[in-house]
Amino acid sequence: MDAAQIQLFLGAVPGPRPLAGSAGNITTLGVSTECGPVQGAGRECRCLPGYEWNGVVCGQYAACGTLLLSPCSCLRWTAETPGYCQPPLPSTTAASLGAREASRKRSETLACTASPTSGSQLIPAGGDLTISFSLGAGATEVTWYLLSPDGSLAREIRNGTQTMLVTNGSVAVLRVSSISADWAGEYICRYVYENSQLQLRQQVSVSLGPEDIVPTPAQVSMNCSSSGGITLRCCIRNRGKAYRVSWVPGSRAPADLVGDTDPLCHSLPLETCPAQDTSYQCVFESEGLGAAQAVVTVSVIQAGDPFCPSNDSQGTWTATKVGQVAEISCPDNRAGTVQRSCSAGGVWGEVITKCTNGELLAGLRSAQLVLAGMGNPRSELAQLIEWLGAETQPGRGSVSSASDLLALVTTVDTISRIAGDAGLHLSNSTMATFLAVVSQMLDFDPQALWAKAQADVPSVASTFLQSIENITRRPVPTDGNFSFTLPNVELQGAVFGPDSLTDYSKTFHGQPLLQAHISQEVLEQLVQLGANVTVTSMALKTLGGLLPANYGPGLGSSNYVLGSLLLSSSIMSRNGSVSQAEIAMTFGHRNERPQCVFWDHGLFQGEGGWSSQGCQTSGTGTTTKCTCQHLTSFSVLMSIHSITDSFWLDFLSQFGVCASILALILCLGIYYLVWRLVVRNKISYFRYMTLVNIALSLLMANAWFLGSTWMTPSHENELCVAATFFTHFFYLAMFFWMLVQALMLFHHLVFVFHQLARASVTPLLVTIGYLCPLLIAAADIAVYYPKRGYVQATACWLNGHNGAIYAFSVPVLVIVLVNVLILFVVVMKLMRPSLSEGPKGEERKTLISILKALLILTPIFGLTWGLGVITMTSKSSDLSHYVFAALNSFQGVSILVFGCLMDKKVRDALLERIQKELTSMATTAQAGELQEEVVRPRSSREHEELRTGGDR
Repeated sequence: MDAAQIQLFLGAVPGPRPLAGSAGNITTLGVSTECGPVQGAGRECRCLPGYEWNGVVCGQYAACGTLLLSPCSCLRWTAETPGYCQPPLPSTTAASLGAREASRKRSETLACTASPTSGSQLIPAGGDLTISFSLGAGATEVTWYLLSPDGSLAREIRNGTQTMLVTNGSVAVLRVSSISADWAGEYICRYVYENSQLQLRQQVSVSLGPEDIVPTPAQVSMNCSSSGGITLRCCIRNRGKAYRVSWVPGSRAPADLVGDTDPLCHSLPLETCPAQDTSYQCVFESEGLGAAQAVVTVSVIQAGDPFCPSNDSQGTWTATKVGQVAEISCPDNRAGTVQRSCSAGGVWGEVITKCTNGELLAGLRSAQLVLAGMGNPRSELAQLIEWLGAETQPGRGSVSSASDLLALVTTVDTISRIAGDAGLHLSNSTMATFLAVVSQMLDFDPQALWAKAQADVPSVASTFLQSIENITRRPVPTDGNFSFTLPNVELQGAVFGPDSLTDYSKTFHGQPLLQAHISQEVLEQLVQLGANVTVTSMALKTLGGLLPANYGPGLGSSNYVLGSLLLSSSIMSRNGSVSQAEIAMTFGHRNERPQCVFWDHGLFQGEGGWSSQGCQTSGTGTTTKCTCQHLTSFSVLMSIHSITDSFWLDFLSQFGVCASILALILCLGIYYLVWRLVVRNKISYFRYMTLVNIALSLLMANAWFLGSTWMTPSHENELCVAATFFTHFFYLAMFFWMLVQALMLFHHLVFVFHQLARASVTPLLVTIGYLCPLLIAAADIAVYYPKRGYVQATACWLNGHNGAIYAFSVPVLVIVLVNVLILFVVVMKLMRPSLSEGPKGEERKTLISILKALLILTPIFGLTWGLGVITMTSKSSDLSHYVFAALNSFQGVSILVFGCLMDKKVRDALLERIQKELTSMATTAQAGELQEEVVRPRSSREHEELRTGGDR
């Protein structure tokens, strides 16, 4: 028998009883067990027909792989001396055996209460399934399994969100709610009865339903003026059965649809236009599964109807009728559709992608089925986390859209619920893999992925945080301390027992400082309630900035910024999670006015929000101590109150900016009036051109700044980002034009014999004045906007806590230093002019006027923005904020006074222009009166006076 071993069963069968004292008689000799050759540490042994393993032995060894198909027929035997199979009930008489078999057959007949006589039960999709088996009194070890329709996969069924198992006396009941095609197959109830392992089966089919239809474009347009037709398409998931598919209206006879691909699709070509808009039904039917249908609506474009023409931007878009939404299927292995609306006037709208990676959806579905009750959580949880680790590997490319990220976060949340419902603990390797997944997800693009996902589901970041908290409080209990360190997450913890009680104190790596402390007294009270307690603390980078800016009780509507890392702490005892315990945390930060808060997942209708309830803040300088009395979903960060919330500071800033804008408009108006009178040579042209551009740049910067005060500071607010960019650009342009003015002054005094042509120099000056600051501003937004580090959390201005602000402060500092050096050289040159060189007369006066303006404006602007950079990048007093606001707000007034009104040429030209205008107005008035005198008709009295000579 091919090196197989045969075990012999020696036993007594009913027959004549031997005499007392006589030797026992061998009445039957039979072969009961067949074992294969030794493989590794064991061999497979199979029972021959009519025999089975003892129930105790069957539960002791692993099955060969066909346990569910025939329970306890084949075992993976690892003992040196294999056992043997035996008759099912060796001690039972023929009469009792017949009664037992009759009872078993009766229980199989009554297996499904809903369909007691049919071989298979058909359940409508979305309906509820109930299976009830009578097992017999004394049945134990009742276990349910589901064997897939093709027999390739068997999964254990446990209590879950969709399943409920009840064993009441001799009856076992399984209930499954909202059933879908995933629940179709053969249900097996295994149990032990009088030392024998038995099973009962029931085949269940699920009818076709909406979930079987694969989403395809449900709306298409057909241009009747075009010579080409269109093709309609519908698809259904492959269940391994044959389908008959037909179109109504459309095909004359149903077509057979079968194959190995998933999904299975069918098409209907339309060569001629319908008479009107028509809905086509694609009907799928399968024997024993009922029918399901998809609907595709065809909108007809007649001659003269407005429509959007074909377009190949981000997909192939066919002509679409105005008011309709065009759809195309997602490419590659992505599920869903891509939509684009056709608005009035035949203009295509924005492309809206609703595509999700098919592998991510499959993994999410697997996790959801485990949570629902299908599968063993202990074995499948580790597999799901390993799968997550593979999908989130850098360079994998599985997550490329907000929909992918939402699917991934939902999977993580489902996994956390599986662990919580089953009370599972994660091994060190599985925990390390999960934390690697978290760290990699926190590296995803905050703008392209997280921000867009939050726009669709505002609670996505809060859900992700809660899922991390739920998982990381479930490490396998071990003695002593444990830790995991990854780029964006660090987990530290310790296990305490009655004999190992000390203070819990953890310091995290990296900057700024972060510490967690729980006193021994607190832990002693907890240990008394259970055997051991496990304390974990987790520091998270980046995640705090992804959470929505929701402020709950105790915080009001104030503006806050993230001042430190996010810290989550938890305590697990034998009785579950501990919700009330005092914990002290120390946070290092770079801002003032700290506020200790925690993330409350229940605020704002489930979106979550910051709350300060139960937390006390203490400490000074750059270190703050937070003492909180609760641990449930506990996360702490530093929320920093912004000084810009002051009413008087806001009033001073806005009033000064308004005054500056009015002064600049007046200044530009004066230059417009006197331009031809004051620009008499090249030097004066360059001087007033630079002054006009300085005033214009500052005017535009102040206008954007004033508008930004009414905007919500956020990277998701595109208008706020635009205001930050243009404010940055125009403030820089103002300084670059001051640099241009200083360079022109330097050239005219030092390079006297090198004359500049106006036509050739003007483009160079414009390039320096506007192109240089534009390049700097563009580079700044390109680097920091994708990292969500471009805009401040409290104002639409450059972030002062990373490198974004230095794209403004460094160029300003360099320009101020260059201007100071140029002014020093110019002053020395004017104090000691040579006899043979140097400007004379009118030009010299103009150059001195430029020097005076620069000597005044350079210190004012330099001091203003030097103080501004200090207030934005470091801790500073309230007084410095007020001084900066005042200086910054009145820069426009300074230009009006020192660059315009104090210039004698401008004043004289303005007076001359005013006098001319007044003279012109007076001349015009006199001419008008004379003309009125000439053309005014005479009255009757005047005619009489002329006739009589003028006297009476």
